[in-house]
Amino acid sequence: MGLEPEGFVEQGYGAVGDAFRRNFQDPGEDAAAVAVFHGGRLVADLWGGEDVVNRRPMPRDGLMMVASGSKGMTATVLAMLVQQGRIDPDERVGTYWPEFAVNGKERATVGMVASHTVGVPYPPLGTGLQGLDLHRGEAVTRALAAAEPLWEPGTAMAYHPVTYGTLLDEIVRRATGSTIASHVRRMVAEPLGVEMWMGLPAELDGRVVPGLWEQASPMAPTGEEDAEPGSYAARRLAFLRENPPMDPDFTDPQEVRAHYAAERPGIGAITNARALATMYAAVLGSVDGTRLVDESTLELALTPRTDDVETLIESGTAGPDIRFGLGYQLASPSMPGFGPSSFGHTGAGARLGIADTEHQVAFGYVCSRMRNIGPHGDPRWAALVEAIRGCL
Repeated sequence: MGLEPEGFVEQGYGAVGDAFRRNFQDPGEDAAAVAVFHGGRLVADLWGGEDVVNRRPMPRDGLMMVASGSKGMTATVLAMLVQQGRIDPDERVGTYWPEFAVNGKERATVGMVASHTVGVPYPPLGTGLQGLDLHRGEAVTRALAAAEPLWEPGTAMAYHPVTYGTLLDEIVRRATGSTIASHVRRMVAEPLGVEMWMGLPAELDGRVVPGLWEQASPMAPTGEEDAEPGSYAARRLAFLRENPPMDPDFTDPQEVRAHYAAERPGIGAITNARALATMYAAVLGSVDGTRLVDESTLELALTPRTDDVETLIESGTAGPDIRFGLGYQLASPSMPGFGPSSFGHTGAGARLGIADTEHQVAFGYVCSRMRNIGPHGDPRWAALVEAIRGCL
């Protein structure tokens, strides 16, 4: 490994530090960090390894893009807006965004968007939009509003990797006058004193530790060539062929800056393990006097919304067996967490932020060596979760 991890673990949680160190040996890490809260108290905060792009040790204040871990932040903002009475998850999307209520989406609700059952997992083909413009801006918003769903909203579930954040951002903007990114700063990051951005200020670019795929990105357009024409699988493959994955070229500063600056509530948040764990701890209960979501709202947010509908195969970043409440990913074999009461969100490359209502534990993990999440999760965070469970 070469570089000894830094940070601290409270007495009684030494197994977490041991597991973190072992991860640098087998199955291997570059730069990584983990943070754990138990009962509203930070009990482990560790970082280590090497930023191989910038050739430096993992810094204490290092930041990482957490891909779909961003969806857990968006789910938290949505829960807080529901708690405030500013958004009703059972209200039709058209109430907030009238242009959306066309072409078979007239009865689609906010809850369907948040639970990946609305039937618009990708922007329509042929828009001419590319790269970041497929994730934010008036053009893609108009395209999504006019889109025909791939199934009747609410009758099936397939992970919406690209559109989840864009759709919810427009709903939130119409309902509140502010974007999800601004709510994350004002309602989550600033009250908790954590570093969490959807649209990173330029002066912080040098603190970002880039992630590198160890193998092909799970969004690469492979497989499913024999999918039935018009099916979800065929539509997914067609979109990925038209719009290959957009990993920034870390030798092009302008491209990197554009990615870091873009407000993408579904995939583009930049943060650290400490902030993820703090946010989820404050969803469970009070952290230094701040609680984000009350008990009744949390119960509503964690009520399963996809268990009784058909699940369409998604071989992408979130695992083949994903389940959802109101935006939060619920426990499943590919994201088992600490048990059935765990919730949160995975992120491409095996980033993870979760909490558990039974054990009152919150967990954040980030890594720069990115791997596809397998049917039983990622062995690195699985080892950390198992160590934490043994300490409780």
